[in-house]
Amino acid sequence: MSGKHSRIILLSISLLLLGGLGAWWALRPAQPVQAEEVARPAQPATAPQQQAAAPMPSQPAQKTADGTRAWVPGTLFRYTLGADQRISFRKKQANAQTMPEMKFNLQGEWNVGVVSATSDRVDARVQLKLSALSVLVEGNAVAPEARNAMHTALELPFFISMDKTGVVMLTHFEKSVDSLVRGIHRSLVASSQFVVAGVPQDAWKTEELDTTGRFKAEYARINPERFEKTKKDYTHLIMPQGLEPLDTKILIKVRSSATFELEKDLWARSVDASELLDVDAGEQAIAAIYENSMSLRLLQRMYDPSLFNSFKSRQAELSSAPMSSFAGVQQDPMDQYRQVLGGKNFDALVKDLRSLPTDPEERDDARTRALEQLRALFMLQPGEALKVPEIIRGGMDPLAASPMLGALSAASTKEAIQSLVSVSGDGSIPHDIRMDSVAALGMAGEPNRQGVDALRDLARNPDPMLRDTATLGLGNAAFQMGDNQQQHRDAEALVYELTNGYQSASSPEAQALALRALGNTRSPNMMSTIQQALGSPNPQLRVAAMEALRNVPTPDADQLISQYLVADPAPEVRRAAVFSCGFRVLPPLLPALGQALRTDAADGVRIDIIRLLGAQRAVFPQVMMLLSWSAQNDPNPELRQAALMFVNTPTTPVNPQATPATP
Repeated sequence: MSGKHSRIILLSISLLLLGGLGAWWALRPAQPVQAEEVARPAQPATAPQQQAAAPMPSQPAQKTADGTRAWVPGTLFRYTLGADQRISFRKKQANAQTMPEMKFNLQGEWNVGVVSATSDRVDARVQLKLSALSVLVEGNAVAPEARNAMHTALELPFFISMDKTGVVMLTHFEKSVDSLVRGIHRSLVASSQFVVAGVPQDAWKTEELDTTGRFKAEYARINPERFEKTKKDYTHLIMPQGLEPLDTKILIKVRSSATFELEKDLWARSVDASELLDVDAGEQAIAAIYENSMSLRLLQRMYDPSLFNSFKSRQAELSSAPMSSFAGVQQDPMDQYRQVLGGKNFDALVKDLRSLPTDPEERDDARTRALEQLRALFMLQPGEALKVPEIIRGGMDPLAASPMLGALSAASTKEAIQSLVSVSGDGSIPHDIRMDSVAALGMAGEPNRQGVDALRDLARNPDPMLRDTATLGLGNAAFQMGDNQQQHRDAEALVYELTNGYQSASSPEAQALALRALGNTRSPNMMSTIQQALGSPNPQLRVAAMEALRNVPTPDADQLISQYLVADPAPEVRRAAVFSCGFRVLPPLLPALGQALRTDAADGVRIDIIRLLGAQRAVFPQVMMLLSWSAQNDPNPELRQAALMFVNTPTTPVNPQATPATP
């Protein structure tokens, strides 16, 4: 093993907390300083994204209907935190040079808030609020200016992305945050990681990621609410080029355990974790030792509306990297795709799709996995996307073709768009696959001129299903276009084009389609057209206009939805208003929803409201008063029973904000 290779390993196995060592060590004081001198109360956050949620009464834990973990967007968990971390090095030869020992002690609050939850991913915001911080380098406290800078950086919120079992896959930090601070945060996230697929059993095994690599863990139930996690051994180490199988010349001794006490929703009530890693890099003359202990205690769970859209609003300013990635080294943005792809090629992935399992649940999982792997392949090797049309023309089950088309849409490279255009316009391809392709083209994350021109041509196709799907896709393409000046002009041109399409439409059906396409643009510039349609005597147009308002990000949209929810004479329009409420932040709409719940004569409107409020009762606890009123006072006994079921039966609510506009 070369000296250079050994040093890279040594840096990696020290848990990547040394990425910023040079800066902090250079600012150390010449004389020892007592640790107490550098502890100070946490400072109030100044940036808008750092503001804490307003104090609210704690919400009780609610067990999900199926006993799995509750991922409820908008829920914030506040914990007290105590943590100690120590990195040291053991000389194997008397004359060996070693790096300085570093110790960190952190005390304060550890806040975790669920931002969004989809079928395969959960995003959360994490923020540390320090009451005390001690940083010692070889027993000396670092200079006050260095410690204060570190204090500020540690309190910046960051984001994590997990799968539905709780494995943290990605971290997202402000670009200004150095690798030392990122390493401290990532180690805290890893120590608090509780991973379970489905309902916890008496014992199970997992594979997880931390700041050293990929490891195997075992969980055991101690009592109904208490579980112990033991880290067994590492299978892969983090290297600059990504995760690599553990070198047989590297010896890692692990002594690690964590005890989790869980609430009914499987969120931690308390965590006590301790770990010691002793890593010997073989021929290297020193070995790295990492010691960590952490304690979390749940203070409060509450609703925090600032969580919604917090990740999306900051995403362009964040630096994202896999949980197991090499700090201090510029990350290859393709590393994540390589990990997802797992060494497979296009032919192997097509073979997987041609042999999907017969069990519906297993088949859906396999299709989702294939979509993600194909997307990764198309990002890593864009030219591979050009093979898709020929594969589909050769014959493919629509269930197998759909993930390929979805992967092209998600990749949105020039080659991927070209393939979607080819499939969408080929009359020899089965109709349902062409429909999927047109929808995928309309949902492309980065639409280009070729894709938009193809959608425009398809919007004039004699086939009504292809035509309508393409028209809706034009609206979504306008929304997906980027923020540079040319793309902004192109997006506004599409909004103008769709507006003209509404004005020139020859039938109410064509007008309604144009309104729904305008709704997919989410552009405030369509509001005058929407208001014009709401004044139409035709309920069909008012329904389409009301649905188009669901994602328009202006208070005017809330006002119009509220107005027509309580005043429109057509029950189908009022139901469309309830539908749009389900895509918006609920509190501004609650007065109108409450009025309609008490006074609307249509059972269909009231049951829609009951279902909406029931789905959102854990996120917006104030809806419980409305549900309780309906459970006692609704004139229809079946509706009273439905409301009572929501009052008495806790379930995992749906997050309507996570539902995208689709073509």
